[in-house]
Amino acid sequence: MTAPTTESATHTTWATAGPPAAPAPDPAPASVSTAPEPEPLWFLRVNPLRRTRLADPGQRGLLAELADAENALRTAADACSDELYHRIGDAADDAERRELIALRRTVHNDRAPKKPPVPTPAVDRWLAARERRERLRDEITSGYAAAADRERERLAALLGDDDLLRSLALVAPEVHQEAERYRAAVLGPGNVSARTRKSERGLIQYVTRAMVRTSPLSRFTAVGIAEPDPEGVDPDDVPFTGATAFPGLDRVMLGYVLGGLPAPDDAALADLWVGLPPTSAPDPEAGKLFFLKLTDAGMRRLAVPLDGPAGDLLDAVSMGPRPYPSVVRHVAERAGCAEQDAERRVRHALGQGLLCSFHEAEDGAADYDDLLSPGDPRAAGLTDSIKAGLPELAAAPAAGRGAVLASLRDDLGRLSHLARRPARITVEEDYVMPPLKVATDKWRQPLADLGPAVELLTVFDWLHDVRVLMTAAFVERFGAGADVPLAANAAFVVGEVSRRAAAMDAVYGPKGTGDPSALAGIGPADGSLERMYLLRRELTEAVHTRLTKVAEAGEDTLVLTPGDVAGLTDALPDRFRQDPLIYGVLLQQAGQQLILNDGLPGHGMLYARFLEADRRQGGRALPLLEEHLRRAYGFDGARVTEDLGLHRLNVNAHTPILPGGLTPEDWFTLRLVHDRATDTLHVEDADGAPLRVLPLGTGHPGLFPPPLSVASGLVISGRLFNSLPNSWHAATPWDGRTTRTAPRMAVGDVLIGRRRWYGG
Repeated sequence: MTAPTTESATHTTWATAGPPAAPAPDPAPASVSTAPEPEPLWFLRVNPLRRTRLADPGQRGLLAELADAENALRTAADACSDELYHRIGDAADDAERRELIALRRTVHNDRAPKKPPVPTPAVDRWLAARERRERLRDEITSGYAAAADRERERLAALLGDDDLLRSLALVAPEVHQEAERYRAAVLGPGNVSARTRKSERGLIQYVTRAMVRTSPLSRFTAVGIAEPDPEGVDPDDVPFTGATAFPGLDRVMLGYVLGGLPAPDDAALADLWVGLPPTSAPDPEAGKLFFLKLTDAGMRRLAVPLDGPAGDLLDAVSMGPRPYPSVVRHVAERAGCAEQDAERRVRHALGQGLLCSFHEAEDGAADYDDLLSPGDPRAAGLTDSIKAGLPELAAAPAAGRGAVLASLRDDLGRLSHLARRPARITVEEDYVMPPLKVATDKWRQPLADLGPAVELLTVFDWLHDVRVLMTAAFVERFGAGADVPLAANAAFVVGEVSRRAAAMDAVYGPKGTGDPSALAGIGPADGSLERMYLLRRELTEAVHTRLTKVAEAGEDTLVLTPGDVAGLTDALPDRFRQDPLIYGVLLQQAGQQLILNDGLPGHGMLYARFLEADRRQGGRALPLLEEHLRRAYGFDGARVTEDLGLHRLNVNAHTPILPGGLTPEDWFTLRLVHDRATDTLHVEDADGAPLRVLPLGTGHPGLFPPPLSVASGLVISGRLFNSLPNSWHAATPWDGRTTRTAPRMAVGDVLIGRRRWYGG
């Protein structure tokens, strides 16, 4: 039995957090259009593996009958026990009483009577129910071996799926080998050995996860970017006709290895870039950076304190590799020493392995043919083999992929050894569908309710708090209207936000006092943070009351209207309504409703890495996203750009989308400025022009370096999470014995909370 291909769609929606502030009477910037807002892009994720029920139908039917028979037997046993209890009391003599007691004990222990009991209606029903149960048990036992063989054949057939085998070969080579051995054993002659059967549990777990996942990883999930078009198909009817594989390499590790080819000693340092090796590991709790040093005896693991002299070096390359002269000047300025002394420190760090060199600037979108053309003739054969191996990997059939991968990985390992830079360069693969077009007319009504649904949940967006906490910390430290270098002061702002967040948790957390007065001085002087938390508390209590009424009435869904949401969020402070936000929401259709499964920042970071693949197949997603971002975030004429750094994470690699992307060098020219009129922070470029910076890689925002964390935190949205059902359960008295059911939550035709069960 098969089920439809798993599909999900990510739809970008304006966050409203209330409407944007009314525009000033000044003429609108030329970049702002008065035309109707075009629909945003859709990001679809499709699981190509058809869901298959592994259980044998005949055995499954018998087990269902057995479950019914067990229930019937328990009911018959209870009735029989009650009847025997009364008969024991009415027994004429001790012999009859002992016989009845023995029979009741037999019924209680679910055993067969040693001799035929005295027939009564209840005893007869119990005997019949027990006989049926025993017959089914015998049938299941006798048919188990044959059913298990049929299930093994079904599992082996599923493990033979081409996309699954190709994915396993790439991301789980050992599982791939075991799957091939299992298939050969099951489909070949003879019985399956006990050793082979031991692998079944792991294979079933792996293939079950593969059947239900929709997270982009190799060919487990195909992705597509869809452009809205009235002539397109419904989002829930998108056909899967195949996808194209785009193999790649870990650009961070590849760049590190290629930085050693040719050896840095053979080049002028002034022509090199200097950065932190991706093999190093900072440990903030220990206050140290661990790194590798290559010696004649092999690799040694060393450590230096994160502060002190090494801190100057680490700060210089905190945003990524920079030109050698820039690093020297940065260290000299930060340490207050002469450039000659700073240069000696940089050279020493390079020699120790604390820092490493690169022959080119970091480029997350460089073509592999260009990357794999180092100026070292010793590497030419290896790099040519690697360049040829990538398209060969995409074209190789499932049976031959393992050998291609083994050869490719061997070449990458030899390249690392040749460069004398130990690194594991992983091979990766994206599976991208041709450009798509979807028509959203069928979803028009639920999509209209999506705005109010996001409106409700965005009240709890943590980045609202972050923005005002950054402002309050900045003003307290530097004063109203201050203008300071962003890179030099971002770490303070991030640390201060964390400190203040801990103080807020002591008030509003699960064990907090709930007294807003304890937060005096934590947020901005206008009291907006306290009012935000008051709104959250009042909104939570109001929803809790409604959930209680729905639960007590035995209804399964609390439905809020858009008007209800407007009333619940009306008290949102104006400063949180000043700028628009964008969310990307993960939607799933269920009948006439849409289910909001998740909400994440909606500026394209979820699918930016697939834009180049879309463009190569003739898609227009990249220019459409650029237009969307410039229109949304440049509403007041500010320049909108992106960060181009990889920040030691390959998932941040993508084709540039916005013009004027920031390089590591650019970050040290930016300023962090406080606007007295609005009591807000913003970033300015070297010319004093306002700048909004978006992180368009898919790395987790919690891993951003402080300057990017501050700059992006002033602009982007956070994650939407509906915690109201859980908080209702925690706040509502309960006996703790019976299972409690929390109703669903919906805003119009958008379900924002599934039904939940809390076991007793």
